[in-house]
Amino acid sequence: MKWVIKSKHLNGEEKIIGLELQDEDGTFDANVRWDGSMEIHIHSMTEEDNVVVDTIHTYDIDGLITKLEGLKEVCMDYLNE
Repeated sequence: MKWVIKSKHLNGEEKIIGLELQDEDGTFDANVRWDGSMEIHIHSMTEEDNVVVDTIHTYDIDGLITKLEGLKEVCMDYLNE
């Protein structure tokens, strides 16, 4: 997956303190800060053609990824028969 930088946020010393990013197909975008906090938006379409935007806030992206991988594993064990 390729990410595109939509904008950079700079402090008074011109150091990057935040990024606004979007994936190639526009289904994910994220606002990421220098301290590791981030807001992730997931854009999806329902069967009724309604646009839904889910938002996740985290300070621990690695922890979130680990939890999601564990969730996927359990789902595959029980639902992939």
